[in-house]
Amino acid sequence: MNIFLGIDIGGSSFKYGWGNCEEGLQSYQTLVLQRKNIDDFFAVAKELFNDVDSKIGLNNIKGIGIGMPGAIDKTTGLVTENNPNLPFWVEHHPRELLPENCNIPFAFDNDANLMALAESYTQKKNYVIGVTVGSGIGCGIVIDGKIYHGAYGFAGELGHICIVDKGLKCNCGKNGCLEAYSSGEGLRRRLALKNPRYAEMDLSAILAIKETDTVVADYIKQGQLMLAIALSCLATCLDPEIIIIGGGAMDLGLYYIEELESEIRKRLPAAHSAKVKVAKAINGNKAGVLGAIKLIEDKFNSKEE
Repeated sequence: MNIFLGIDIGGSSFKYGWGNCEEGLQSYQTLVLQRKNIDDFFAVAKELFNDVDSKIGLNNIKGIGIGMPGAIDKTTGLVTENNPNLPFWVEHHPRELLPENCNIPFAFDNDANLMALAESYTQKKNYVIGVTVGSGIGCGIVIDGKIYHGAYGFAGELGHICIVDKGLKCNCGKNGCLEAYSSGEGLRRRLALKNPRYAEMDLSAILAIKETDTVVADYIKQGQLMLAIALSCLATCLDPEIIIIGGGAMDLGLYYIEELESEIRKRLPAAHSAKVKVAKAINGNKAGVLGAIKLIEDKFNSKEE
């Protein structure tokens, strides 16, 4: 049985596990990341590979897949834009995380792309739009069972389409991005502009009062509508089988799938509306690791053929 290692790098942790697509994960673990400088990433990576080597042996790993946030240039493999949730990585390559002289086959991609790939495989759909709603908004597109990257590797940046002309400033530096309105952090920042008391609350605390606080309820409704509009536009262009929505903010109950589905369907052409499914992601926190394993396993198998 071939064993592959999947690594999902986030803003506060490394999630990792090994296994394969057919038999699933044999192990799944999380390491906390301090994120003070790039050396912190290398230190956690070293701990991770030492753990894998002690438990299964790196020589038994057939391939390593890595997912991380941010824009990755398809040609060079370099991270091209500073991501507030994953700083210090501009002009660095994910391969730098591997042990010295490591010759194990390697593949990497954006974490939202890997979430979409994992859900595509798990839910047995070949044409997928996968969206993560957390502190930001990520999006991956799967066409004919494969990640669609576009000409330069930046396809699927749904969070940074302009939803409000001359609107609120986004973390990316532009104004009016969907992420500034519909993400968990976008909601919190918008509420803080309305009333400073919200600035002291995290997303969980804000969502705990959404049934009794009309301002919170209205802002959530606005963010949900904007997300539905953006997704209906993307679905009209791409004609997916399914739109899959997940992420930390969704797990906390920021938006309801049934309400999003209703708003999306209203805006789709009739031929699309009757066929496109809208569903919640089913792989949870393991989606990035599973997607990374799927990515490297596909690459490994293509070379074996």
